[in-house]
This record gives sequence, structure tokens and C-alpha cells, in this order.
Amino acid sequence: MDYQRVTERQALEMLKLWSVAGRDLSSLVKLQPANNRQLVALLPGYLDNEWYQFGEAYSCYTEAFSSLGGLLDKMRLTS
Repeated sequence: MDYQRVTERQALEMLKLWSVAGRDLSSLVKLQPANNRQLVALLPGYLDNEWYQFGEAYSCYTEAFSSLGGLLDKMRLTS
């Protein structure tokens, strides 16, 4: 299944909305297997019921979670 991609800036804005709503940001991300034995990281939309892909496809969970951690660090630095 293909998901709409968002830029890093858009992903940061989405995380800020969820943060203001009091959600645990580390539990929002869903890792979905892609059809080429890779993983994609997905964030839920705040105002809709859609999932959005951020970053590229990852070859392992370590890469995917590292990307999420980097995104969370950037969000906290810009807050």
C-alpha cells in the first residue's frame, strides 16, 4: 500500500500538534512492512484518519527507530 509522503518539516508540524494534544509521541509511529522487504515509518494525521510516510524505506527496525528518534529530537529542539 502506498502512503502519502510528508517532508521532515511537515512531520515535525504533525508531531507538534499531537504533542499539544498530550499524546505520547514515541507511541504514535506505526512501522509497516513494504513490499520489498523494507519498513516504512508512518505518522497518523491529526485532523483526518490517514497515515503519512516520513523518511525513506528502512532495511531494519534499528534504522526506522533511529529516524524517529532524530525527528523527536529535532521537534524538541525547535519547541
